[in-house]
Amino acid sequence: MFSGIMLLWWILTVPSFLFVAIDVWRTPAATVIKWAFVILAAFTGPIGAFLYVLGCREPLPGIHEEYVSVRWRQVMGSTMHCAAGDGIGIIVGAAIGAGLALNFWPDFFLEYGFGWVYF
Repeated sequence: MFSGIMLLWWILTVPSFLFVAIDVWRTPAATVIKWAFVILAAFTGPIGAFLYVLGCREPLPGIHEEYVSVRWRQVMGSTMHCAAGDGIGIIVGAAIGAGLALNFWPDFFLEYGFGWVYF
């Protein structure tokens, strides 16, 4: 059962990630926001792709600035940037902690620290 759910998740995540990774470069957003949406799509699959379409992708050419001027879309972009940076930091910290065979609390603080630094 669980392996079937994971297979379905991968089947949904790969095209979602590819869609965002290719399409985001056509959007006139800041480069850091583009990377944030790509990273978030890698972490969250179809949820990240949905958030990208909802919050960043312009519905018609030439109206991106007007489209993202709504406060909640600005908040969404900031949140995606934060979540992507924290996620990378935590993954880097977890890899280092596992490589050093750290116990729970040192590993926890290492991941927290890297998440804060990458934020």
